[in-house]
Amino acid sequence: ANNGVINLSTLAVDGTVALATHGNGAATVVNDAGMNFAASTVGGALSATATTGNIADSGALTITGTSSFATSARDATIALNDTSNAFAGAVTLSTAGSSGNALIDNGTTALNIAASSVGGNLTLTSGHASGIIDSGTVTVGGNLVATTDDNSGVIDMGTLAVAGTVALTTHGTGNATIDNGTANLDLAASSVGGNLTLTSGAAAGITDSATVTVGGNLVA
Repeated sequence: ANNGVINLSTLAVDGTVALATHGNGAATVVNDAGMNFAASTVGGALSATATTGNIADSGALTITGTSSFATSARDATIALNDTSNAFAGAVTLSTAGSSGNALIDNGTTALNIAASSVGGNLTLTSGHASGIIDSGTVTVGGNLVATTDDNSGVIDMGTLAVAGTVALTTHGTGNATIDNGTANLDLAASSVGGNLTLTSGAAAGITDSATVTVGGNLVA
C-alpha cells in the first residue's frame, strides 16, 4: 500500500528475483552476482544492477516507469527476451566489454531506449505501431539489430553511435529512420516495408554489407 518502494542494494540472491510495488512505487535492486527476474510488476521506476553476472528474465516484466539495467562485470550480458515484457517508460542499458551484449524484447509495447552504452551487440524488438525509438545517445560497440514484428511498427533512432553494422526489419509498411551521428553507417541485411531514411556525418558515410530491401522510398 501507500505507493511503497523497494530498495535492496546489498543483495546476495542465487535464485530469481520477483518484484511487486503498489501504485507508483519504485524498485531498486543490486545483486552481488547475476540477476534473474521472475514475473514482476513495478508501478514506478525500476533500477537493476548485477555486480558480477548477467541480467535475465524468466517471467514477464511489467514496468510503468522508466527502467535501468546495468551489468558491472566486463562482458556480462543483459537478456530480457520474454515476449510479454512491457516497459512503458524509457529503458537505459549499460554493459561493458565487446561481449557485453544487450537484448530487449518489449512484446506489444513501444520501446524507447534512453541514453545507453552497450559494449557488445544490441538487439531490440517491439510489436507496437510506435515501434522503437531513442530519447538519448545510444552507443553500441558491436552491432545493432532492430526489429518491429507487428502493427507496421516503425524504427526511429536519431541519436545513435553504432560502431558495427545496423540491421533493420520492419513489419508491414513500417518506416525506418536512422541517424548514426558522426560515425559511419554500415547497413547489414535489412528489410524495411516502408521508407528508409539514413544519415551519417562520418567521412566514410553510409555503406551496405548485404542486401537492403526497401518497400518504399530510400533517402540517404
